[in-house]
Amino acid sequence: MIRIFNYFLIILIFLINHSAYAKDLLITNAKLVIDEKTFKENLVYTGKLPTDYTNNIHENITIYQSMGAGGNEPITFFFKDTEADEIRYFLGDTDYVIKNAEGNWVTSGIFAPFSHLGMADIGGEDLTNDISSPGSSTTISEKASDSFNPQSVFVANNRRHGITHAVISPAASGNSVFAGTGSIVNLTGNYNSVVKERAFVLAQLGEKGTQYSGGSRSASLLQLKEGLDTANCNNDRTCRNSLERAINNINKNSYISNSESEFLKRVIRGNIPLIISVERAIDIIRVINLKKTFERLDIILLGASEAWKVAEQIAENNIKVMIDPHNNLPSSFETVDSSLKNIIILDEAGADYAIANLSALGLQGIGTLTQHAGNAVANGLDWDKAFAAITSTPASWFNLSLINNSLVIWDGDPLNVTSTPTSMFINGQEQSLESRQTLLRDRYNPVNETEKAYKYR
Repeated sequence: MIRIFNYFLIILIFLINHSAYAKDLLITNAKLVIDEKTFKENLVYTGKLPTDYTNNIHENITIYQSMGAGGNEPITFFFKDTEADEIRYFLGDTDYVIKNAEGNWVTSGIFAPFSHLGMADIGGEDLTNDISSPGSSTTISEKASDSFNPQSVFVANNRRHGITHAVISPAASGNSVFAGTGSIVNLTGNYNSVVKERAFVLAQLGEKGTQYSGGSRSASLLQLKEGLDTANCNNDRTCRNSLERAINNINKNSYISNSESEFLKRVIRGNIPLIISVERAIDIIRVINLKKTFERLDIILLGASEAWKVAEQIAENNIKVMIDPHNNLPSSFETVDSSLKNIIILDEAGADYAIANLSALGLQGIGTLTQHAGNAVANGLDWDKAFAAITSTPASWFNLSLINNSLVIWDGDPLNVTSTPTSMFINGQEQSLESRQTLLRDRYNPVNETEKAYKYR
């Protein structure tokens, strides 16, 4: 009791300083799903330590999430087998919201590692599609966050599936393999929902990369190398001029603004990741060789359908991978060796991976991400690893503490297709699980007993 009182004394000092800014959150009777490391770090010692830390599912947990203010990060505490009344006693008059999970599953929010969420209303209509800009004279300096509409219908449609945060990215186009700078957003639908404006730079190699660099793999790889070489030099003016020359030597129609090389410098220093879209095994090997030349690069492979063929090399060079575990059929010549065992072999090799839905519809409809993780489990991946691949693992790549920024209560196993969120919190605020889809469902539901005409419902 003395130990828990002293711990709460520290918490209360924190709360007194910050409770005026935001309501905190207390969730009781939770079946918490969390990785071992985070559970240990956030567990408050009460004299009732669990006997098995390695179990990623913990029963009878009370969660207290204190919202930071004034630039402080939120912080989350876990209590094992502690009476909720005891915790409420120490919290006193602190302004917080209490939620009884009733023994249901509680997790961090789902983190979509790659998407075009909120960047297009209708993909086939250019005026409503801001994913790419083929006629633009800029590339790397363009931010996905400037094209993001937080109140797009796709945001609420995906939020109700447990997605709390997403990576959003532009697509390569025009005459450059550089697509632009991607961002991290939350799915609150608020106008201030951009979490990180400049989170990474995306480059396109492989078959698509050839379209933007003059027509061949050698041209696209050279364009990427020249850009990195330029960013690696010392004199700013020389960097900009040589970058323009390098790109123009490949395609005379291309142009790089004066600010472009500055954003590649952040990549070359390892300050932000470089995501490289690539599929074929030999192209992945060329990316690995690129990492050997530019050792500080933080490279994330996107797609990587044939990664299983070079899994050990990927792991040895600390290269991360975003893959779609559904991709097992060749959609192009560079994906002829796609396999459902891709993610299994990467896991066995010790590679760091995240699960994404990379289908055309999945890049906007990221709500199916849990289904993709569930299918990876069905094909042999451990449950806890699959769940980490859509939560803590990709979030950590972008230095986001997901458990401190989001919580979701589910009515069953999150990776089961029949399970759904019952409550969701982002930054301590409960989120609506209503969307345009649910509203239309309810309006035209044939068992709706209202006598009003459809348009008045």
